[in-house]
Amino acid sequence: MKIRQLQRGEITTIYQERLVHDFIKDELEKLPIILKAVDNGVYECLGLFDDSRIIGYAFLVKQGMSYLVDYLAVYPEYRNKGIGSEIIKMLRDYMAGAGLIIMEVEDPVYSKDCDLKELQTRRIGFYERNGCTDTGLRARCFGVPFIILALENSSIRSKEKLWEIFRSFYGTVFSKDIVEKNVEYL
Repeated sequence: MKIRQLQRGEITTIYQERLVHDFIKDELEKLPIILKAVDNGVYECLGLFDDSRIIGYAFLVKQGMSYLVDYLAVYPEYRNKGIGSEIIKMLRDYMAGAGLIIMEVEDPVYSKDCDLKELQTRRIGFYERNGCTDTGLRARCFGVPFIILALENSSIRSKEKLWEIFRSFYGTVFSKDIVEKNVEYL
């Protein structure tokens, strides 16, 4: 397996064929926003390949030497086979030397649907088993409540500093007005 940056056509195909199914509508950024961020050098889209077949992907917001993992998923037919853990290992190698790597995970506390709550709780467990730690930071982004996890042991311990960095990731992709209206500290 190998991980590599995706081309515009591949990004479009993955967005249309997978992202719209793998993530709830409220979590999805519009494709033109993602492509513009890629063009501006603040967003990277990676594919995990087994030979020439794509089996997973990670979309990242990049700011200096820090990353926000925006989307991470394994194609359905490859799930529950350790591929997700493999992507995280490969991301660690890809982002070696990063100052901070953070991830958003839907907060099950806010879910009223029992099945969804269970899925969200399992997802958090997956990330924790793969070395992620809860930063204690909670945010609501475009109406979706998130727990903010760190992929690596971060030297940043202050919630205020983490909040500033987290918000700045959104500021690299969206205008200040949009961030002000749609990204809130919980």
